Amino acid sequence: MDNNLQQLQDFLDQHEIPKSKKRPKTFLGIAKQPHYENVLSNMYAFFFDDNEVHGFKDLFMKSLLQLINESKLSKEKQSLQNFNSFSAVTEYSTDNGGRIDLLLINDDQAIIIENKVYHDIKRNDLDDYWNSTKIDSDDSNKIGIILSLNPVAESEYSKFEHKSQYLNVTHFEFLNRVQKNLGAYLLDANHKYQIFLTDLIQNVINMSTTILKSEEINFYFDNQEKINATANFKFNVRKHIKSEVEKANTMLGDFIFEKPRSGSFNDHRARYFVSPRHKNLMIVIVFADLLDESKQRQIHIAVELKGDLLRDREQYRSIEFTEQEKEIAYGEHFKITNLNWSHFAVRHYILETKDITNLASFIVGKIESEELLSIFQKVDHYLTEKKNKG
Repeated sequence: MDNNLQQLQDFLDQHEIPKSKKRPKTFLGIAKQPHYENVLSNMYAFFFDDNEVHGFKDLFMKSLLQLINESKLSKEKQSLQNFNSFSAVTEYSTDNGGRIDLLLINDDQAIIIENKVYHDIKRNDLDDYWNSTKIDSDDSNKIGIILSLNPVAESEYSKFEHKSQYLNVTHFEFLNRVQKNLGAYLLDANHKYQIFLTDLIQNVINMSTTILKSEEINFYFDNQEKINATANFKFNVRKHIKSEVEKANTMLGDFIFEKPRSGSFNDHRARYFVSPRHKNLMIVIVFADLLDESKQRQIHIAVELKGDLLRDREQYRSIEFTEQEKEIAYGEHFKITNLNWSHFAVRHYILETKDITNLASFIVGKIESEELLSIFQKVDHYLTEKKNKG
């Protein structure tokens, strides 16, 4: 074995490559609004309102009050443990022209929530928020919550007079507590809003966790040269496969080679050998599974029809196929699909290393010897005669 290949093999044998988990997509992520503070504040306001249609009642308030009761401010804020008949107000105007992201307030109690995702807390006048929140009671019935993506050090808001009245809670801590309390509320909750809440929780998890963990980053930089060499080797394997498939087109002749646009979906998936007489008739070589570790090392070769050639599918019944050709002609995909393309006949091949090494010869041999080429030629001939008559 080549020395460089042996080094790569030794590296792979001695190390388990970390597999990073993909983040599940959320509705907010799809809408490109996963981190907008006003969007999150509106969603929180909806779920805090125990009279809203979601049916979760006091789930959000109960969860927040639990966190307050477990905090350093618990003794000072005992009067907040019964927090009822409140309004959830977003973008509440302050005396100095500021905005409180979310204010939970009744006549005698108030929870001031400053919703932070990526912005700096130093930009917010916490004293203005505090002084602008008027209730018919003393300050022990008020509390400020800095709801942040990451923990905020007290030094970041130490300049404010009322800094000791603010408690930092992360979005993850809060929604994790909501999730823990969720079970008791599910029976009465509206199923549609259960989905919305689950999506909100996942959205916060996505924002609160990095794509890679520290140990994964350390693994990369400790083994950067070998990892990059392994990645380059994979690209060379892909390049070899593409080159061999394209070579098969040249070896077959009488086909127009249709190469997908670089970087497109089909670029790393398939190649098309198109009839020079009918642009919607072709042989397709699908090789995507060769580089998918979850699949067997296989390729699929099919006679494919597209577009106008699928309008009258019964017409192809008049073609005289041999018994061997009939075994794969009129395939299931051709019978049932409503797509703009269909595999009229297809064969699947599991490959050995020698087959991949000489993939062009393997493809040509299978197309010529296993009815695929003869089926293609008969369909091509039928369409040409039909065109000449018409």
